[in-house]
Amino acid sequence: MLDRLRRRKKPKGPVLSRSEFLKLKPVRNPIVKWEKNEKGEIKISVPLGQDSAKKGISAKVLSKLGPPPPKERKIQLDKVGSEVWELSNGDRTIRDIVDALHEKYKMMTVEAEISLDAYFRQLSQRGLVGFSIPEELREKFKEETKDKDVKK
Repeated sequence: MLDRLRRRKKPKGPVLSRSEFLKLKPVRNPIVKWEKNEKGEIKISVPLGQDSAKKGISAKVLSKLGPPPPKERKIQLDKVGSEVWELSNGDRTIRDIVDALHEKYKMMTVEAEISLDAYFRQLSQRGLVGFSIPEELREKFKEETKDKDVKK
């Protein structure tokens, strides 16, 4: 009961150095649908998992209350965000994406790294992307996770 009142924060993952962050390979969530428009911008469709029937509310009752809730949420990406989304296919590292942004948009590499850090945090928190972790970093993550479990 007290745990709910205290609103425990989620445990944070391992802290990455800059060089480790650049070795990660972002991967789009396969359940997320997306399409590219004529301007080259991407619209993402995120399915919402709200099934009213499972909650004991009949469709008949819901229809009297108003229009049905949306089955998906749409997110429109800008030009640079769309470029990053397309490059996030699990084959390229974040370093590769930084280099692509530097080349195409003449961004400074540090600026691109900082922007991608924030952008990938948002995408990851929303469940839109995950990361493929190189083998040499997997061992570090395992060790850090063990250390945190021991300290609890």
